[in-house]
Amino acid sequence: MTVVSGLIYKDGEFTEGHVEFDDLGILSVEDGLASAPDISGIILPRFINSHTHLGDSAVPKPEKGRVEEIVAPPDGYKHRMLRRISEEEQIDAMASNLEFMYESGTSHHVDFREGGIEGVRTLTKSALGSGVTPIIFGRPGRMVYNPEEMEGLLACVDGIGLSGARDWEPEHLDAIVDHVRRENKPLAFHASECVHEDFDLIAGYKPAFLIHMIEGSDEDFKRCADSGIPIVVCPRANSFFDLRPPVERMLNAGVDVCLGTDNAMLAKPDMFEEMHSFRSLVSESVLSDLDVIKIVFENTAKVLSSIFRLGGRSWGFNGFMILEKPPENPCAQILGASASDIRLILNWR
Repeated sequence: MTVVSGLIYKDGEFTEGHVEFDDLGILSVEDGLASAPDISGIILPRFINSHTHLGDSAVPKPEKGRVEEIVAPPDGYKHRMLRRISEEEQIDAMASNLEFMYESGTSHHVDFREGGIEGVRTLTKSALGSGVTPIIFGRPGRMVYNPEEMEGLLACVDGIGLSGARDWEPEHLDAIVDHVRRENKPLAFHASECVHEDFDLIAGYKPAFLIHMIEGSDEDFKRCADSGIPIVVCPRANSFFDLRPPVERMLNAGVDVCLGTDNAMLAKPDMFEEMHSFRSLVSESVLSDLDVIKIVFENTAKVLSSIFRLGGRSWGFNGFMILEKPPENPCAQILGASASDIRLILNWR
């Protein structure tokens, strides 16, 4: 048996504790410092990346352009490039990013997977043995409603994740949403990423969460908070388009904000880097370092647990990572950390 001892982050605070584990995984997590630990450091839950598009891992980073030109379906730069890249190349590139995600402390990622059933299959194949669990929000292969395709798709995904509602013909979007509701699966959208979209329309679809909402109004944010609709922000990918998520306005409205890395062709799925970028969006007088850490390590776990009831533990269900950092000023140590500071990644037996 091996023992890691130090500061454990849980429920918005750091307490002294230790983790006991063996070759098969974690045996227990206990209060109080161990008398003779094998390793000392800061003990954190593993990251959950709230929004990825790992499917474009093999796509070369584009030149600057507008959102519509780069990522909008069906013929944005990303989609044109994916039609040229072989399945084998796509799988290899996704597998490489998943390996990096594991090594940098990520346990789960919520992937908006394009390409219909085939796209789901390639992501699932890429994830085998990676140690990272994809939570797959798929979508139809084409921007039309096909009941047979939707039936097959809903049988192999965790939910449906769509581009902006304005990208779809209303009759097809309505039919997709109705089908998803009949199967009792969660639905999520990109929304108001670069232009303000009709929030009455979006809210009417009862999304489990929304992505971006950069051009959302204060009233939109208030309605998200009142309806319990979290918003996922992706600062590094947004910055490629010279966009900045209005995090302070979201928080002031009471929105549960989560963090994701978005397109792999624009930003490596590195949650340490995303956390650093997020910290820079809001001053410390408005959002303390501890508040940032709460958002990163608690909000997504809370949201996913409410949707999927993941695991039997509300805390630490996804295992732990050990940062080889001194315990003094742990918030600053975490916000200044990188993947290279991870000494160990621990999973439950």
